[in-house]
Amino acid sequence: MLKSAGYKSLEVYNLSKKLVIACYELTHELPAEEKTNFTRYIRTAALNLHANIAQGIFLKRKKRKKFLRNAKNALIIIDAATEILVELKFATQEQVDVVTALSSSCYQLLDEL
Repeated sequence: MLKSAGYKSLEVYNLSKKLVIACYELTHELPAEEKTNFTRYIRTAALNLHANIAQGIFLKRKKRKKFLRNAKNALIIIDAATEILVELKFATQEQVDVVTALSSSCYQLLDEL
């Protein structure tokens, strides 16, 4: 681990980490036939969000905007995919609401950066 990783003290970084965990928990119980579809898609988006925040947070403005835009795009992917999970009855609305709340908070914090 990096000793000087100041990004780890940022609220948006820690919130995105909670979102990654929530996405893993949500997709853990999906039917086997969806493990390669929804599971990979949602988990990859969550990890991309987290990594883009860590990578881009201390860059100069122009480069930082690219990473933060990628992070927001990952949130949109998570939202769209989890909405379909509910429609297909692979997850309950309550399960998805946990992810949605974290996603919304992350999006708001990214807007403030």
